[in-house]
Amino acid sequence: MQNNSSQGGLFINDFHRSNSMAAQREVAIMSLHPYSREQVLTQVASLRRKAVSKESANAQRRRQTV
Repeated sequence: MQNNSSQGGLFINDFHRSNSMAAQREVAIMSLHPYSREQVLTQVASLRRKAVSKESANAQRRRQTV
């Protein structure tokens, strides 16, 4: 197992580091434009029906923030 010493061993490898950083960027972007209660309920219902993939959910969020 390879640790990233520059980050104090927080990441297993470069793939893990890049995915973690991308997730943190996504969270930061989403926190700038939080969903309303109605939008959250709509998204939860949609995800429960499995009608929305991750890619289309992200595209839908991008359209709403523009």
